[in-house]
Amino acid sequence: MGVLAGLMALAALPVIEESTVALKPTPLVGPLFETYSVVIVPPPTSPPEHSLTRLRANTPTVWVDGMRLSPNEDGDFDLLNLHPRRPSRITLIGWQPEAVLIETTRVLVTRHEIGASQTKLWVRNSLEDTVNVYTTVTGSNGAQRTGSATIPPGVSQILALDGAVGETDPPWRIELEKQEEAMEGGYRFVKTVVPPYGANC
Repeated sequence: MGVLAGLMALAALPVIEESTVALKPTPLVGPLFETYSVVIVPPPTSPPEHSLTRLRANTPTVWVDGMRLSPNEDGDFDLLNLHPRRPSRITLIGWQPEAVLIETTRVLVTRHEIGASQTKLWVRNSLEDTVNVYTTVTGSNGAQRTGSATIPPGVSQILALDGAVGETDPPWRIELEKQEEAMEGGYRFVKTVVPPYGANC
C-alpha cells in the first residue's frame, strides 16, 4: 500500500511547464532626454505559491513598479514583487531593448548542457529552505537519464547525469520533481529545450 500511495501522490503533483514570451517594450524619453522603455506585464498564471517570473533583458538594471532590481547570478531579473492580481509596469534602460519574460517555478533548471557522454543541469533553489529534487532528461529518441540532489536555499547546483540522451536528436524534455518541504508544496517542473544547448535555457 505504501508504494501505491507514493505513486498516487506523485500523480497528484501539479505539473507546471515553463513558458517564454518575447516582449515589445514601448520607447519613451524622460524629462532630461534620457531614453528608456516600458512594458506592462500581466499577473502570473501559474499557482502563486509556486510561481517565479523572470525577465531576461540586455540591460543592467530594471524597475518594477518603481522598485529597482539587479540581475541574479544567471544574468536574469527575478520579478518577485509582481502584483498577483493586476498588471505591473517594468521600466528598462534604452529604447526597445530585447526582453523575454519567463514564467517558471521557484525551484528550476536555469541552464543545461547535453553532450555525447554526459548531461549537466544547473538547478536553482530560490527558496529559503533546503529542497530535494529528482530530475529526468528524455531525448527524442526515448533515451532517459535521471538524477537527484539536495539543494541548499538560495543556491544553484550542477547536477551531472551520466550517459547520453541523444545529443543530435532534439528536442529534449527536462522534468524536475520538487519534493514537498516546509515552505512550499511539491510539483513537477517541465520544460522542452532545443539547441543551442550550451546557453541558458
